[in-house]
Formats: sequence, structure tokens, C-alpha cells
Amino acid sequence: MGGTILLVPSVRRGNGSGHLSRCFALAKALGPEAAVYIDATPPDGDRGAAELALSYPREFERCRVISSLQPDARFKLVVLDLRRTSLRELLRWSSLGPVACLDEGGPARAHAAYLVDILPRAEGRPAGAPNLADLGFLALPSRRRDPPDSFRRVLVSFGGEDPAGLGALFLDAALGNGLLRAESVTLVSGALSSNSAAAGRSWPGVAMVGPVQDLKEQLAGFDLVVTQFGLTAYEAAWSGCAVLLLNPGREHEALSARAGFRSLGRGRVSPARLREALSDPSALAAASAAAAPRERADLAAVLLALEPRHAGACPACGRRDGHAVYRTARKTCFRCPDCGLVRMASFEARALPYTDDAYFFESYRAQYGRTYIEDLPNIRRMASARLDRIERLLPAGREGATVLDVGCAYGAFVAEAQSRGWTAIGSDLSSHAVEYVRTAFGAPAFVADFAEAGTSGFYPRDLDCLAMWYVIEHFDDLGFVLGRVSGLLKPGGIFAFSTPSCSGISARRDPVSFWEKSPDDHFTIWSPRSARGILKRHGFTVQKTVVTGHHPERFPFVPRDPKSLRWKLAMALSRLFGLGDTFECYATADPPRSGRTGR
Repeated sequence: MGGTILLVPSVRRGNGSGHLSRCFALAKALGPEAAVYIDATPPDGDRGAAELALSYPREFERCRVISSLQPDARFKLVVLDLRRTSLRELLRWSSLGPVACLDEGGPARAHAAYLVDILPRAEGRPAGAPNLADLGFLALPSRRRDPPDSFRRVLVSFGGEDPAGLGALFLDAALGNGLLRAESVTLVSGALSSNSAAAGRSWPGVAMVGPVQDLKEQLAGFDLVVTQFGLTAYEAAWSGCAVLLLNPGREHEALSARAGFRSLGRGRVSPARLREALSDPSALAAASAAAAPRERADLAAVLLALEPRHAGACPACGRRDGHAVYRTARKTCFRCPDCGLVRMASFEARALPYTDDAYFFESYRAQYGRTYIEDLPNIRRMASARLDRIERLLPAGREGATVLDVGCAYGAFVAEAQSRGWTAIGSDLSSHAVEYVRTAFGAPAFVADFAEAGTSGFYPRDLDCLAMWYVIEHFDDLGFVLGRVSGLLKPGGIFAFSTPSCSGISARRDPVSFWEKSPDDHFTIWSPRSARGILKRHGFTVQKTVVTGHHPERFPFVPRDPKSLRWKLAMALSRLFGLGDTFECYATADPPRSGRTGR
């Protein structure tokens, strides 16, 4: 089932039938790539597969329905349409695959790998912007009509369950006060409405119809649709009908106001308010049209196109309850509550850019104003300072030390180490860069992916130092990478790396811009503080941290003038409090312990 998308609707009594209907519609659109999960032995308060099969026989026949899960079940994507999902539920489902939530209003909103809002959200609800938000994702009707100028045909529909008995409340008020003719009204009872207040009642002249297959395609035949905030309201507005709402609670009422629908209120009907709403069909139709989706969008196509990567547990410590700090259609950034690492879950398939010459030439020039080759003298100066720090940490008297530079690019660090008497070796994904190192500096270098398990035979062992300069953030399987580093170093050997910092001035001043600009191939974003704990877990002790990348001009009200007093003061503060946007870390490999892996 690894390629299957599992759809999990809410079947809780009182939650209506919209979640179930939406999942069935999605399953139909997704085709063989999808399955709908409905528990055969549900917990108290939920409806089970046997009960729902009687109410939705056609859907059960057309869609693949799973009523139990095997212990080893895994899915490409688990789509939760549960309305409110607890963190415990989310962690349970996330063990089966990356989780996408639809219109989530519970604790899972801040922790789900992917978040899609179809219906608008009320202010004050659980925080967190979605990855995608689009009313067009609704399964909108194909039949449409011109706006009505009178209400000759009225449809009353409060979903598949109507637990609050809103249909009966509306009919009693509208017919009892002579505001509508009974002969103009059709009342739809849903597939799950046997316990509704309207069940067993009748209103002379009102057409009473049972569950209607594809009700949305019948909406265009009515002038006015009376319902609660939800799918039917938007389907009716899209169809061109006037829409009037009566809501069961405060949340629905707040959502109605934000969306722009006219509402009679919640839980009761004011005859005066109803009379006012019915008195001007054109105004009510115009308000409904303004609340309608602008155009169709294909949610099934979006779900099929998602390519989740690194969307599971924290790669450093294994926790699954990271808090989302940033979302876009292509990625979600999570901060781990335990180790503090920020990880990126990617949802787009992308080729690695580092194997292309353009990465070191056109792309590098666009960022730094020169190509990597042209910048080699400056990079060698940085390499010299880094080697000074490394050599101070090496045991006294060690000569002919061996260093491996992972992601060596065009060899600045390798060349500088070689000039100091080190045995320097380089590795990189770019065959052009590796060839340059070999020919320009005569240093050994090879092409290999450090994160690929099958490349272990390429790497020398018992190293005195292993370096990664702006490389570690590109690995999605961080635990494997750190384990390999530990296994290649001598006890006391140096692991030296540099990486962007998520605790610098850029991330602090404008976090949204920082996460947006963070490259989509940076799977982890560190901070000097988080580095100590993460490395300790994997058998290293941090000996020195050097905060770099200071940008005084990014402080508020500081000009881009190194001669100005404010610029100098901001630079001093940045250095004092470690607010640079990058840092270097120098750690020693701890001696092996009993039971430790990777050595």
C-alpha cells in the first residue's frame, strides 16, 4: 500500500456527513490511488463501517473502503478530514505515513506535515497558516443558474445528520409566520438524520424527500437554499442560488460572518430577521455570489502530485510532534520541541543542483558577484582560519593528520590543508569539481553521495578530521550522516562544519522572510544552541562555536554604512549576542561506548 493515499473522514455522531461525503468524492477522483478508512469496530460516539454501508451503498461499492489496518501498513499520504484531531491521534496516523489535514481545527493543526484549508477559518481558531487555502477545492456543482429575483422554489437542507434540528426550527418559523408558502419548500432529510428533530414530523404542503444522491447538482433548480455554514452553502452559492444560513453554534456563525453569508443566527430563528432577509431576493443573491468560490481547483490532482520527503520524525532525535513554524505549497518547516532542530518537510520532487556546473558558476555569481573559481582566494583565507581552529584542537605532536572534506567543491579547503602538510582528501557530487581538485591541486578526490548507504567503501577511516562547509543542511537523513561521521573519525577526531543559523538577526527580525528565503534543499536548519545537544546525542562534544555572517544592516534602523555609529554598535551587539546568520562548529568524537552504533 506504499503508493496509496488513505482518506480518513470523521464519522463521529454530531459532526454531520460532510467529512464523509468529501472523502468519498476525493476517493472517486483519485481512483485506484485512494482508499477510505472507516473502522469496523469504532470507538464510542463514532459510526462503524457496517452502519455506514447501509446509508452509503453506492459509495461503498464505488470506492475502496478499508475497515481495519495491518500493523505494517504504510501509505504515501494519510489525509485526515476529522474536523478536530488530537495530537495523540495525529501521532498515531503519522506512523502510517505523512499526514495532510483538511480544514483542521484541533491541536493537529500546528503539527501536521501538510495543511489544506478549503473553508475559511474564524479568527481566534488554532494558529497556523495552511500550506494551501482555496475554496475552489470544493467539489463544486456543474449545473449553474442566473441569480433569482424572487423565491419561488426553496430548498431546506441541513446536511446528512442535522443533530440540532435546524430544519424543523426554520420551517416552524417560516411557515408559522406566513413568510413562505409551504408549496414552495422542499425539505431534504440526510442519510444520517433519523435522530433529527424533524424526523417523524411533517408540514402540510412541504415536499419531504429522503437522501438525495448528488444533491449539489439539484441546487440550481432552486431560488433559495437554507442551510448551515458548510459545503452545501458554498455549492449553492456557486450554483447561483441565494443562500440563507441558520447555524448550530458560535463557530459556524463566526465562519459565516467572515465568509460574507447572510445568517439568521444560531440555534433559533428571529421572524423579524427572516422577514428582512426574504424581502430583498436580489440583495441576498448578491451577498451569496460574493461569498462563492471564484474558480474551480483540483484537490485530487494536488494530493496526487505531492511527493513527501523528510515529512516524518525529527532526523536528529526521532520526535514526531514538531511545531510548524512556516508553510508553503511546497514545504513545511518544523521546530523540534526536544532538540531544537528545525527540519524541512518537502513536497516537491527536485533534482539536486550541485551536480550541475551552473551551481558553482551562474548561481554562485548571482549570489556573490563572482564565480566559485573566482572566489577561491577568499575561500582559501576562510579555510586557513578554520584550519587554525582545528589544529589547536588536535592532540599535541600529531603530524601528517588526515582530513576528509565532504562537499569539497573546487577544493579551497583541500588545497589549504594540503599546503600545511595534511593528507587532504575531497569528495563531492560534482564530477567537474572533483576533476578540478585532482588536476589543479594534485589532491585525491572522488565522486560520492555521503548520505548514500552504498558508498561506505569510498570513505577512508580513522580520520583526524572530517569537514563539511555549508553541506550538512543538505542532508535529509541527518541521523545516518552523523552516524557515518562518527564511524569515520578516530576517538578525539574533529568534526568541523558550517551551516546557516536560525537564531541570527535575519530569523529573529523577519522569520517569515527567513523561512521563505531558506533554500528548498536545506533540509535542516541549526542554531549554535541546538548543535550542542544534537551532536551530544550522536557521540560528539562541541569544543568551539564561531558565529559568522554578521549583518548589522539587518538590525532595525541601521543604515548600510560601516562608518556610521549605529552600524558599528549593531555589529558589536551582533558579535556579543551571537546574532550572525551562520556559524561554524568544531566538535570532538567521543570514545566508543558499549552499545553505541556507527563505530
